Formats: sequence, C-alpha cells, structure tokens
Amino acid sequence: MYRTKPKPDVRSAQSGLRGLVCALLCSLICGCGGGSSDSGTTPPPSPPSSTTDSLLAVTNATAGSIDLFTIDTTTGTPTSVAGSPMSDGPAPAAVAIDPLKRFLYVVSTSGEVRGYVIAPSTLNLSAVAGSPFSTGAQSVGIAVDPSGQFVLTANGSADSVSVFKIGSTGTLTEVTGSPYAAGSNPSAILVAGGQYVYAANTSGSSVSAYSLNTTSGALTPVVGSPFATPGLPNGLVVDPAGTHLYASESQPNEMSGFSIDANTGALSTISGSPFRASFAIRTPVIDAAGKRLHVSNGTAVDCFEVDASTASLSEIGVSATNGQSSIALALDGPDNFLYVLDNLANQIEVFSIDTNSGALTLINGSPFTLFAGASTQNLGPNAIAVQH
Repeated sequence: MYRTKPKPDVRSAQSGLRGLVCALLCSLICGCGGGSSDSGTTPPPSPPSSTTDSLLAVTNATAGSIDLFTIDTTTGTPTSVAGSPMSDGPAPAAVAIDPLKRFLYVVSTSGEVRGYVIAPSTLNLSAVAGSPFSTGAQSVGIAVDPSGQFVLTANGSADSVSVFKIGSTGTLTEVTGSPYAAGSNPSAILVAGGQYVYAANTSGSSVSAYSLNTTSGALTPVVGSPFATPGLPNGLVVDPAGTHLYASESQPNEMSGFSIDANTGALSTISGSPFRASFAIRTPVIDAAGKRLHVSNGTAVDCFEVDASTASLSEIGVSATNGQSSIALALDGPDNFLYVLDNLANQIEVFSIDTNSGALTLINGSPFTLFAGASTQNLGPNAIAVQH
C-alpha cells in the first residue's frame, strides 16, 4: 500500500528556530544568564571611587588610632570626620594618602604597612584586603608616588627602602627587587617629579638617590649615590618646580640644599649650603609658590626665605604657634595652608600662607583639638599628612 510522506510541522520548526536563536543571543549577550556558570571565574572587585574633600590625617601612637579631618579649602579649618578617631594598629611612624584620596597608608616600626580604603561618602576607613603588608623592617618613612601607583617606605634599621605596587582595591604587592639598599638608617623618603626617589640616611649623613621605573616600580641607584650631607638628615622636601631638594639636619642644626639634575637625578650642592638653623629642626615643607621653606623646631615653626635665583636659604625667624609644641608639619599647597601637629597639647595649629610674601598667619579658631577631650589624654600623636 502506498503511503504519503508526512508534511513537516512548520509551526514546530519555527518554534525550534526561535528557541535556538534565543539561546545563542543569551549566550553571547547575557553570558548564559540564570545565575549559574561553569566557568569558575569571579568578576574582579570594582576600584573604590574617590572623595572630592581635602583630607588631613593624624596617627596616634599611644592610642593606636587615626584621626581624619576634612579641610575647608577657603578658611583652612579642619573638621573631624564622624566616627573619628578610627582604629589603627601598633607603633605608627608615618602616614600618607594616595593622590586620588582612595586609600590611606600607615607605616609602622613593627615592620608593616597598614592600608585603608577611604569611603567616599562617609570618609570612614576600612582595612584593605590582605592588610597589613610586611616590610620586614622597622619602617619609619612613607611616600606615595604622584601617579598613585606605588607606596615606598624607608626602613630605618634595615638600611633599605621598599616599593609596593598599589592594586585597584588598595592591596599592596612588593615589586621585584624590593627592598633596595640604602645608606645607614634611612628615616625619610620622597618622590620628585614622578621619576626620582630620595631617602635621607640619618646615621649615614647622606641622601640616597634612585631612578623610578614608572611601569614596574623598580629602583635603580643614581650614579654617585649616596650624596653626602654635612649633618644628620632627618627630613626631605623638593621645591614645586622639582629642581631642588632640601634636607633638614641635626648635629649641627642646618638645612642642606641640592640641585637636581633633570636628566639623571644626581644631586649637586647649592652654593652656600649648608644653611644654618637656630634650632633642632625636622619635617621641612615648602609653599606652593616656592617662596618660603618651613620646618618644625619642637616648639614653633622656623622659616627660611628661598632665593628665587640661586635657591639658597636665609633664615628669617620663627612663627610661633598657639600651642605647646610642633612635632611635624603638613602643607595644603593649592589652598595655601600649613598644619602643625602639636603632640603635647594633642591638637593642630593652622596657618594661612600669604601668596605674595609666603608669610604665615594663624587662622581664626586655631588651635583645633584632635577630638573632644583629647587635651586631657595621652594620645601620642606623631605623624600628619594632608591631601588636597
């Protein structure tokens, strides 16, 4: 018996085709959706956003905490962030905030760097994943390069400097070759022009100089490094043009000045250097116009005029604070304010900087208590940082 071949089910075929197209689109556009995947991968965490506030941070060695402030960029007035002081850890020695104000880092003589994420809305601090990060040494100085890619530490007793790469979420990974040899007892570190690194070797009476690989973070010693200083250097600052480096020194009390070779990073002594200081000085800063250099002398702020032609220094006197001491200074260059950390009264004194002369004037409301009741507590504030 002859049997007719059945006709194809058109509707069924169209339905199947639609299903296949949907499946393909889902695979290509939605990653197969459904919340399940056998790829075994997890999307990387998003980098934290940054705040627009200007920030001031103070570490408290005895209390093991961090005081964080916002800065009124018109008046210079610091205002404590809600929740401050925030918990930190043992033996803080120095603090730095990355240029994008996403992360805050504290270096400790206990041999570590502690990293914190700065919440852009509340400005509260939360520990970076993996923190603390070991330096393997009694680290006493810290810097973040201007691009916000690297954290550098001066490791005093280990006679070395360390370099860490900053991850997208603030995690630190020590770069290949770190730590790098320095002179005896490096106590301060900075990055000049984004390409040269300098460390003050206190016991070695010298400044170590390195070229920074801005891709890998590797350091290469500059030819001629370390460069001798007459006294024992304890602090470093570079002028706004990135052409001159100054070191505050003790035994004797003085400032040493150097010209920076733009091609090599090598240092050469400025004519007339070293420049006498009347007091024991430390933590030098220089205003945004490059007119005056200021240092803390334990009681007040010692001021030097910078010669516009020769870059030589002339001590011009002292600007008294309205506190008890001056252990460290920090500068908000773009807004022309100077912040003085008073470790005896547990407070901050603030000066405005005259844009024409560079002169200092205490602002209204100064001094500012670290937080309510701080003047009656032994907090041991010991380091300060400002990020515009």
